[in-house]
Amino acid sequence: MSDQQKVFQLMGEVTGSIFPLGQEVVMPLFEKHFTEQRFYMPTFMASNTAPNPISVDLLSKRTPYGNSENYAKTLADAAEAGYLKADGTGSYVVSEKGANAIEESHTSFYAHINEISQFPADKMAKLATFLSKLVDSCAQTDFKTGRTAFDISNGGHPKVDVGTLAEVDQHLDDLNAFRDDAHIAAWTPSGVNGQVWETLSFVWNGEANTAEKLAERLPFRSYTTEDYAKALGDLEALGWVESGDDGYAVTAAGKKVREDGEAATNSNYFLPWSVLFNADLTEMEKLLTELKKVNESLLPKED
Repeated sequence: MSDQQKVFQLMGEVTGSIFPLGQEVVMPLFEKHFTEQRFYMPTFMASNTAPNPISVDLLSKRTPYGNSENYAKTLADAAEAGYLKADGTGSYVVSEKGANAIEESHTSFYAHINEISQFPADKMAKLATFLSKLVDSCAQTDFKTGRTAFDISNGGHPKVDVGTLAEVDQHLDDLNAFRDDAHIAAWTPSGVNGQVWETLSFVWNGEANTAEKLAERLPFRSYTTEDYAKALGDLEALGWVESGDDGYAVTAAGKKVREDGEAATNSNYFLPWSVLFNADLTEMEKLLTELKKVNESLLPKED
């Protein structure tokens, strides 16, 4: 594993250590403001892109693995519930109700994690500076497929104090979103759509290799068993998977396509990291490791 990959892995682990710190504050606010969990994400996206609207097309670019019909229904339902407002062109903008729900939830979350953080301020500021440099470099790096996930994430953060855990968390969110853009740019040239590509991924990594298992594993994508059966058929026609007694298995050709996609993802994602020196990466790895340990020490011990 390269130094860059080690740091990237630690970024994900640190992100995972931050949310639990503010969970006790933010979850009651989510329950207070959102009648259904599915309304949070479109409201958050609309808040981040305001005053520009969001649409089915934007959601499909941001997450091309889901059913666009479900995106349309979610947006319409969120508007009916008062979190969004239809603009008459098929797009939606955040409503006052939606903007207030996001602002209170996120502001309270960031204030709380900053208050309870015990990571030394000088180290936090140093880590935030490294991450900010990476985010700025990502903002200067684009793909033919766009930078939709990053732009949505980076475009609407609430203002937080510089050099704090909240700033670190925001930068990590941006860098994770950029990873999504890097992956979409990597597999799009294969010529398949997002659902078919994700189906290949799950067969390739062994997580699900039948239409039934895929539908059960990915209910949030809103595709049926029949939809996944068709996707598997498309992959078989391409020669990327083959059927057997226990379901589908990836072929040598499919394995190469998927591994090439992963290599291209890493190449795309780490391109902006050239702004950091090896010594910077070494220090980042140390800081992230220490921050994760401190964050985890603040969580209640499991019985």
